[in-house]
Order: sequence, then structure tokens, then C-alpha cells
Amino acid sequence: MGVRRGWPVCFGDSGVHRGFALVAAVASSVAVAYGCSVEPGTPTAPAVGGGTSSVPPGTSGSGNADLPNGGSGSGGGGFGGTGGSVLDGGPPTLVAVTTPFQPTFGALVTAAVAPPPISGGTLLVTQDGKTAVAADSDRDAVYLVDLGSMTLTSTLSLKAGDEPGRLVEDGAGRVHVALRGGAALVTIDVAGGSISARRPTCPAPRGVAWDSSADLVWVACATGELVGLPSSGGAATRTLVLERDLRDIVAPGDGTLSITKFRSAEVLRVAADGTVTRRDQLPSPTANFSPHVAWRTLPGLAGSLVAVHQAESTTSLSTMVQGGYGSPGCGATFGPVPPPPPPSPPAPAPLPPPIDTDAAITDTDASLAEGDASPPAPTFTVDASGTFPSFPSGCLGPESGAVLGCLTVLAPDGSTKVSRQFAGALPVDVAVSRDGNSVVAVAAGNSFVAKLNNVFYFTQQGTNAGWSSMPSATGPAIAVAFDANGDVLVQTRDPATLTKLSSTNGSVVNSLSLSGMSRGDSGHDIFHAQAGGGIACASCHPEGGDDGHVWILDGKHRRTPSLRGTIAGTAPYHWPGDEADLTVLVNDVYTRRMSGTALTQPQMSAIQGWVQKVPAPPAPTWVDASAAKRGQAIFNRADVGCATCHSGPKFTNNATVDVQTGGAFQVPPLVGVGWRTPLLHDGCATTIADRFGACATPTHGSIGSLSQADISDLTAYLETL
Repeated sequence: MGVRRGWPVCFGDSGVHRGFALVAAVASSVAVAYGCSVEPGTPTAPAVGGGTSSVPPGTSGSGNADLPNGGSGSGGGGFGGTGGSVLDGGPPTLVAVTTPFQPTFGALVTAAVAPPPISGGTLLVTQDGKTAVAADSDRDAVYLVDLGSMTLTSTLSLKAGDEPGRLVEDGAGRVHVALRGGAALVTIDVAGGSISARRPTCPAPRGVAWDSSADLVWVACATGELVGLPSSGGAATRTLVLERDLRDIVAPGDGTLSITKFRSAEVLRVAADGTVTRRDQLPSPTANFSPHVAWRTLPGLAGSLVAVHQAESTTSLSTMVQGGYGSPGCGATFGPVPPPPPPSPPAPAPLPPPIDTDAAITDTDASLAEGDASPPAPTFTVDASGTFPSFPSGCLGPESGAVLGCLTVLAPDGSTKVSRQFAGALPVDVAVSRDGNSVVAVAAGNSFVAKLNNVFYFTQQGTNAGWSSMPSATGPAIAVAFDANGDVLVQTRDPATLTKLSSTNGSVVNSLSLSGMSRGDSGHDIFHAQAGGGIACASCHPEGGDDGHVWILDGKHRRTPSLRGTIAGTAPYHWPGDEADLTVLVNDVYTRRMSGTALTQPQMSAIQGWVQKVPAPPAPTWVDASAAKRGQAIFNRADVGCATCHSGPKFTNNATVDVQTGGAFQVPPLVGVGWRTPLLHDGCATTIADRFGACATPTHGSIGSLSQADISDLTAYLETL
């Protein structure tokens, strides 16, 4: 069926939605209006806010909206009625939405070993242009491909769980690969097709770069370490501690380094002596958005940096709207879906006498996508220019545009040369052509939808959009590179392939299978693919963690929770504890708010199973062990009270308590707490120490008797969890 232009949506002002009616007009001239009308021949749908409303074309409907074909609305039994708020009567009766952009996952499959979250950036073409080197974090292997014949010449097997990631070539033609899960760096003899060395680095290696001025391979670590190793072999000769959440490194060859931070999307400019001399913030391409999640950063022309990242809304968004985390868009139809949970949180648990509770961190609730902390969805586009080629912008719903895919080019002085939005959910990798003029990015979240593309090509250093290609009805594109001729190489996750695209128009030149081993996993696929409105679970939980963003949802500040090691056994979920279990949560968040299809029970089990297997993150190396031991003793003291609520293997008793931080909230797990600042439900605490300073409350633990040295020790212990 064709899609008629125009998609009226009835909303009130200032975040209060009256007579809600999402209306999609299709070629048959049948108006489908959630809460306003139903298709002829189907059961009358419950009106949102109570009652029922059947609105055939040409008649009046509930809700303050004009309907297609002459229908009009005037309040009544719609979403809260005229003058009513969505909060007056609780959440609406829900329906499942069907959109043109919902993914099709195919037959259910569960991997024997859960595949790791997508990180991207795992492909390199050697300087001589002869070889592509592809790291495969799903199969713990590295592939060498002869680009002249487009044949696989070597498969280098690694240890289970090594999770090879970023790669860099040194001046002698050796390729070094960071092992994200193996805490090491491997060196590959490309000519010999073998691994020549494996060296320890840090608990969580991420970015790698070769510094020609010192002939060092630098490894940036998510735990904050920066490690320099001689490119020819041997142990590390330099180890610095900067800050947590380090990502990519660019080494211009003068001894300085530019290092990105993943969640905050900052660039640290580091001098040769290891001091941070400047901080540059990757920009947002539009006002009222905050930059986050710097997926990938590379060197560009004349000392510039080229990055793909996200930008996330800083304005108040509604959590009470069907499709509120991702508007359904043109061609949407609706059908039954299990209702959302009731809006009222469980009664707060009484504070345990005689001591004050919870002296440790209250930071992030263990939820898949927190009810009032996960964001609405982005304006989703199909081509590289950031506009729908066949659907008007009016098809987009009122809550769209909360997460943007961004391409940025920074000049050496930190000024912005290019800042643009493009149509990528999870823009996990970017590449720059050898002449520096062309840029190509891949979006792993666009997967499993034939109408969407994985690859976006830009000219004039990203200023102009070129083409988009590689329809993503199958698995996600996770990495991209240019070959010596300027054609584009794209690596996909499952099936594991390397595909060459023409730089002229994006057509497929040829494709090579890298492995016959399937690592398909339906839970992994559901988590990473945009659900139907342009947002994926991984948009706000990148790499299974969190985006570091404090959202304004229904006028309240809510910080995204991390999923790393925090889900299994920690129900109920969401900050107020109002989602009884993961099934309730997924129905509410994925299907209702993110415009996802209603998952089958096997699919529901698959995503729950995968999320519960996201591992806890490792501890850093730089914490003073003696201080941490003293801090552990303080944490467990009955008169301090941390362990009263933060107990058990996840450091939570799963209770909902009011410790005067702004309401009654779930006691969050403290697993990996050092990885996920800012802390508390509203992001009050920028650091762990802030939890015990500016953000402390009288009933949030009994810390009044603790000295500054005690607080320092307690902080050190929490850094190790």
C-alpha cells in the first residue's frame, strides 16, 4: 500500500497531551487512529484515557485533532480528555504499532556462548594497499584478506573471550590489535600470516595508535590507563593514568596524543609528558542536544579529527506516549499488545532502624531501558543527507529526534569544521579516504530492515552527502575502510563477510565470506537493531552499558542505567521499581515506547537471556589496594549502613526506599559503579566522591562520623566493584 502524506497527531501543549490520536492515512483511505479510530471490521479499540472510541471517516472523534477524510476531534474520551493530563488517569491502554522500519529477525537462534555487544571499528587496510585485516570479536579471530584477489589468506585464532577490537599498523608493517576481553595487545606479522607477540596491557583495552616519534604503540583503556609499548616487542615502557572511559587515540607523530572519551564524547589533548592540556567537546549538530557516545574517531586532513557519535535531547520528553521513544512514522498500523505496568511505584520500604540506610552510591537502576530514564527515539532518515527520500518530514511523530547520528570534523585547534546529522542508528565506525576528501560511516543499528541502509558516503570531508548503500535486511555492518583505489570495504558481524562497494555509487563489487561459523543470536539482534522508530536498546546502552546522559523525562531528570552485570536477580526494574520483571519492561519499553513489534515469547526469552549475560566490567589497576581494603571494612560497618541496602552479589536488596534524594527509588546495584558516572537517579554526583559530598543526604547512610580519609578509602573500595 502507498502512504499518504501527512500524519496528524493530536497533542496539547507543554508536555500535556490531550485526546491523543496518532493517525496514519493509507492508500485505501482508511484512517487508523490510536485512541481515535479503528479500521472497519476490527474490534473497537479502547480510547486512551478510558472508554472506547470508534471514528469512521467523516465523523467526530475523541481527542483534540483533525482526522483524515473529514473526521474531527473535540476532547471527550481521548487521552485524558479536553484539559486532562496524561498523568491524570495513568498510562493509556496500549496497542502494538507496525511501521515500515521495524526489523525482521527471522528464525529464532540462541548462541551457545553469548556474543559480546557491538563495538565497531575492527577493520584496517595496510599502507601498501594489499591486505585487509579484520578483527572478529564474535569469533575471537583475526582475518587477513588479499585485496588483489579478494581471497582469505589467513585466519588467526585467539583465546576464547579475547574479543579483538581496534587495530593499527606501525612503520615496519606490523599490525597491532587490542584485545578488549583479553587485557592484551597482539602483534601480527602480516607477510607471514601469523601472530608474533602477545603482551599484557590493562584490564580494558580500547583504542590503539602508533606514535612515529617514539616508535611506540599506545593503548587507551576504558579503566583509565594509557599504556605505551615498543612496536618491535617487549614490555610496556610507559604507563599513565588519565581518566576512565578512554576510547580512541590519534597520534600525529609529534609526541602528543588526542584521546576520546566514549560516553561524554570529549577529546583529551595530551602532551608528551602525559598531562592533559586541553579538552574539546564533540559538538551537536543542532540546539537542545548534548553530544554523547563517541563510537569512533580517526585522523583526517591536516591534523583534523573525524568522528561519528550520538547527540541526545536535553529538552523534556514524554514517556506516556505510544511510540514516545521512537515515533511510528508514515504507514503505521496498530494492534493489541499487553498493557503497560501500572504507573504507581510500590510503596517505599521503611528505612531499617536504628541506623540510616544506604551509605554507598545510589546511581543507576538495573533495567533494560529505565521507564523514566531511557530516551525517546531519533528522527530516522534513510539516505545520507538526513532526509526521507520518499516520506515527508511531517510523517515523523512529535517525540522523534531524541537521539541523532552525527558526523563531526574537528580542526587541530578544536574548532568545528563539519557537524552534521545523518541517518545512522548506532554509527559504530567511520573511515577516511587516502586523499582525505571522502568519508564513509556505517550504522549497525539499521539492521534487518530492507528499507534502510548500513553505509553512508560523504564527499568534501563530510560536507556533502553522497550515497547510501548496502540494504541492511541481514546482519549489521560493524566496520568500514577505504582500499587503495578509494572503494569501500564493509565488515559485517553475522554472517561474517567483507564486502567491497564501488565508491561511485555504492554498488556491490564483490563479497567474501570470512567464516562459516554462525554467531547468530536473536537476543543480541533485538538489542542492537533500531526497533522501528529509529532507536535501539544499544542507543542508550552502548556496549551493554550506558550513555552517561541525564534525560529530562516528564519534567524529571533521569540518568540512564548501566546493564553491565546488573540485571539478573535485581527485579523490580526502573528507578521507581514499577516494572515487575523483564517481560513487563520489554512490553512497556521496546514495544510501546520504542515502536517495536510485539515480541513472541521465544524472542522475549532471547533478549532477556542475552541482557542478563552482559558481563560486569573489570576493575582498574590504579586503585590503592590498602585503601580499598580499609574502605571495604567501612562499607560493611553496621553503624555506617552501606551494606544494609547494598547487599548480596549485586550489592542491592532490590528494595525501593526514600533516602531524601528526591523520591522513593530502587536501591541500585553497585557492580561497576566506577564505570558509570554521573551517579544518582538525577546525575547529581559527577564523581563517586560527590555522592558523599554535595549530593549526600541525612538519611542516605550514616556518614557523619567519617573523616575525609575514611571517605577517600570508601571511594577507593567502590572504584573496585
